[in-house]
Order: sequence, then structure tokens, then C-alpha cells
Amino acid sequence: MLLILPLIALTFLYYIFYNSKSLNNSWRLSIISSAVICGLIVTGITETLSWFNLISFESLVGAWFVIDVVIITFYFQLTSDSRVINLKQSKLSTVMLSGVGFIIVSTGLIGLVAPPNNWDSMDYHMPRVVHWMQNSSVAHYPVSYTPQLYQNPWSEYLIMHFQILSGGDYFANSVQWLSMIGCLIGVSLIAKQLGANLLGQTFATVAAATIPMGILQASSTQNDLVEAFWLVCLACYTLIIVDKGKNTPWNIYLLFGCSLGLCILTKGTAYFYILPFLIWVTLSQVKYLRFSVWKPALFVASFALVININHYLRNYFVFNSPLGEPGDYANEIFGVNVMISNILRNLALHIGTPIGLWNGISNRIIQILHNYLGVGVHDKRTTFYGEFFVPGGWSTVGFSGEENGAGNFLHLLLILTCIVIFIFRKQLKLKFQDKAASYILTVCATFCIFCYLVKWQPWNARLHLPFFVLLTPFLGLVLSNLLKKQVINSIAIVLILSALPWVFFNRYRPMIDSNNIFQTARVQQYFKNRPKLQQPYTQAVQYLNSKQCDKVGLMMGQDTWEYPLWMIMQEYPDSEFQIRHINVFNASSVKENALETNFKPCGVIYMYTKRSKLEKVEQIKFENNTFVQGWDSAPVSVLMKR
Repeated sequence: MLLILPLIALTFLYYIFYNSKSLNNSWRLSIISSAVICGLIVTGITETLSWFNLISFESLVGAWFVIDVVIITFYFQLTSDSRVINLKQSKLSTVMLSGVGFIIVSTGLIGLVAPPNNWDSMDYHMPRVVHWMQNSSVAHYPVSYTPQLYQNPWSEYLIMHFQILSGGDYFANSVQWLSMIGCLIGVSLIAKQLGANLLGQTFATVAAATIPMGILQASSTQNDLVEAFWLVCLACYTLIIVDKGKNTPWNIYLLFGCSLGLCILTKGTAYFYILPFLIWVTLSQVKYLRFSVWKPALFVASFALVININHYLRNYFVFNSPLGEPGDYANEIFGVNVMISNILRNLALHIGTPIGLWNGISNRIIQILHNYLGVGVHDKRTTFYGEFFVPGGWSTVGFSGEENGAGNFLHLLLILTCIVIFIFRKQLKLKFQDKAASYILTVCATFCIFCYLVKWQPWNARLHLPFFVLLTPFLGLVLSNLLKKQVINSIAIVLILSALPWVFFNRYRPMIDSNNIFQTARVQQYFKNRPKLQQPYTQAVQYLNSKQCDKVGLMMGQDTWEYPLWMIMQEYPDSEFQIRHINVFNASSVKENALETNFKPCGVIYMYTKRSKLEKVEQIKFENNTFVQGWDSAPVSVLMKR
């Protein structure tokens, strides 16, 4: 398996960092540091090959081979020391570690057996990957659904590398899964940095591993876990910088800047999460460096900008903004009352239970509080979609769980309890001085900024995942210094047991179900969200293949649920299908002439649904050619060139 090439680079980078004096032979810090550099390498390879339209199997293998040779050579020149990692696992709770291991293995197996199949995967996560592979470049292309272009792309960069090196999408979900493992290592390190003992570090790992939203996303191609991992790295380096002050080595600033840049390149919500950490680091550095603080600040900012500059420029040339197409997600009114309103409504996404009375009372209390805030609970100026509600039903405790709206009830309860305890127990504050207080204040500030700027929507629970991950080290710190070992073990066991339904009953990728992932054909699983599309999609591709038409135009409007089409076409290896969106009328239309000029489609797949906003037609025109309907099965038509 050629996927071993990135693994070789990661392994030798780990040993280089582990033997570095500046990292104090910390195996956890060495792992996340090697991951940060590998993230930088993935970005560098992708952008460099893309610049010359050379993204291909041969080029990618060659690039990783050269990288491996350079890293291995540097390793042997640097040191020949071989040290043993002392994990001190014998003193840890076997039950806790076994539970974490079970969750990791199970989610990894789900991600390997089940294909990407959530809605966003079909809309833009995976379609952009196959378009890049077809175009040999990550340059923007004409498309009906512009988030395929302007959304931050790092997760899909790595998915593309895995897909090219492995020859399929079997490892597409592993990007999130690997990020979950990285988060577990990172939060245990943060707990140690905050002052937690070994038990507290272990509990932080358990708490992070059992977050329902994290479990569900670990086997998907969403990118919230990836973002959470880069934020965990950022938090680790923040604590190092705060500790070392003016003695901070430049390699830590470099790693801080890289994790900052990679976080931004992964997801747009990163801007809300990184700001409080940047403020914390800046204030701590001003204390020691005074007016010289601009030097490390410029160094860090330069790395973050270099990592993102190509994506910024691509967006700017198409959308006239480095951030891409403007959306309707930002609040239209601001104020303390608006922030409190959104804090209440966002936290409510995690308090739903199967008990209808509880949900109803919670809903009513929040509505009453809004009467005093002077902001409507359903105010469209602060609400992106639908009307506010407290989620209820079995989906909130694990049954038929899905990674768009799952709540983290037990974790929220633990977080609020530990914050209250930390505030009112003076012994804890004195023992850990200002570091723990600064950390919890910084993490909570990320959530407040999010609520101040972003409208409420039912799917915001997914965007809260980094916030919950960042708070798990704090849980380990407080509980390990407050409760007996037996009590902490009991809480950990409850968390592990409560996590099992989320592992087994994932709505899109169930392990235990009449249509579980082991008994359902892979192609059928792509259509888990929209099973009624499987037959028309399959028959449309069959029709095109029967007509020996392998250059296919797409007209799907805003309903670009296109990735399954690519996978069905791969079942016809004798036909080298090429797909491209045509008759595009949005900002990406400026890229129509930037791709292959001899693309002359012989057929067009036409999607007419309510979401696509396209009506059924008998014929269309494209580049002075007329295409007439040759096949139809609602809501899909195939129009052939006359």
C-alpha cells in the first residue's frame, strides 16, 4: 500500500522531534509536532503540484518518496539515539483505556467499511476531491454549488492524497479518524500542562473520546474533528509559549504558526476559535518582550499567511474576496443581549433528552428569558434556518444518531459543574494559579465569540465540537484534584457506556441494524440520505455508457448531490468518464475557459428538484449545441447532443 509513504514521513518526523532537546523528549508533543509538519508537507505538495497541473498518481508518489528520503537522511544525520517511550500505562485504569481503545477501533472500522455518505460529503467535501483529481489541480472550476470552491480545503487535500495513493475512497473517512486520535493525545498533554496528574490526563482522554458528536464524525468526511485537532495543537503551543515567555525557542513559534495556518485552512469557523488564543499569547509575550513582540508575531503570521495564501488568491480572483462568497450566517444585529440569546439557544442544542416534559420545560424557560432580553427566540436576524427548539427524542442519546445535530448532554453537564466548582473552590485556584483560569477563560471566550457573531441554526451542534474537545483537559484537571480515584473511574465508565449507542447506531453508518454497514452494498450506502436517487442515478449512468458517451455535462442547480454519480461511473472501467458543470451562472462561470478547451460533452445529466430550482426541460443549449432528452426518470434526465 502506497499509503505507507506519508506514514514513513510521520514516523521519522516523530523520532526527530522526540530527540529534540526543545521538546524535552515528550512523546505526546513529538506526535502532534510531527503531525503539524506533515500537515504543512501535504499543503506544500498539493499547492506545488497544482501550480503545474501535475496532481496525479505518479507525481504524488514521487513527491512523497522525495520527502521521505529527505526526512530519513536528516534523521540519521541528526541522531542515532534510540530511546524507549515510557507511557506509564501500568498505573492507568485498564477499564478506561480499554473503553477508549474500543471506541477508536470501532469508529476506524466503520470509516473503513462504510463510504462517505453524509449530505455535505455528497454536496462538496467529496465532489471537490474528484474534480481536483480530474483537473490535476486544485484551481477553482465552474460549478453550480460554489462552496465546493471557497470552503477551506485542507481536509480534502489529505483525502485526495489518500484517494490517489490507495486508488479509491476507502480511506477518505480516516482523515477525521486520525484527527480524533490526535485530539486524544493532545488533550492528555494539555491536561498535563495545566497541572493534572496521570489520572486527570487519562480522564481527559476518556472525556474527549466519548463526545457523541466526535464519535459520529470520526467515521465521516466532515472536518470539525480536523479543525479540533489543529486547535488542540495550537493550545499546546500556546501553553508552552506562556510558560517559557521570552525564552520560547523559535521552533515553537514555527509550530504555533503552522498549526494556526492549518486550522484556518481547514474550516472557516477557525477564526472564532483562534482569536482568544492569539490574544492570550500576545498579552503574555508583551509582558516579557515589550515592543519587540512584533518579531515573533510577524514570524507566526507569516507562516499562517503562506499556508493560506493560495486559497485566498483563488477565492479573490473568483469571488472578489479572500474568504469566498458572502453567506447569511452572520448575525444582523449585535449586542450583549444577542450574545446571551445565542449562548442559551446554542447550549440548548445539547440538553435535549427523550423526556418530553424536560424538553418542553427547557424550551419554555428559554422563551421566557428571551422576553427579558428583548430579542425574539425565533428572530430571523439571529436565526439562519427554521425556528428555535430544544431537540428531543431518542436521537439525543445515541439511537439513530447523526453527525449534524447530535447533542453532548453529559459532557455539557460535566463542563458546567466543573466550571462552577473551579470558581468557588479557592484551593483549586490557588493550587494552579492563573494558568488553568486563563485557559478556561480563553476556551469559553471562543464560544462567546461564536455566539456573538454567528446565527443560530439546528446544525450548530456540529460546529461546537472543537469547544467541547478543548474543555476536556479542564475536566481532567478539576475532577482529579477533587474526587477519589474510584469516583473518577465510575464517571469514566458511565461516559464510556453512554457512548456505545453512538458507536453502534450511527444513522448513516450503523453497525447494528437491519441495514448495517456489513450487510449493505457499498454503492447503496452512498444513498443513505437519499435512497430514492439510487435507481435514477444508476440508470442514467447505464444509459450514457450504452451510448458510449464518456464526456458528461452536469446541470444540477443548487442540488449538487453529485459524488455518487462519480462512484457509479467508476464501475465502468472501460469508459473513461469526464464530468464538468455546464451553463453555470454564478461567480465561478469565469473559470469555464480555464479548463480543458476540448471538453465537448456528448450528454448532459440534468437534475430537476425543488432544491435545484430547475424545471424539467425537453432540451437545452450549450456552446451552440442543442441537447435533447434521451432518457428520464424523475428527478433526473439525460439529454443527448443532437
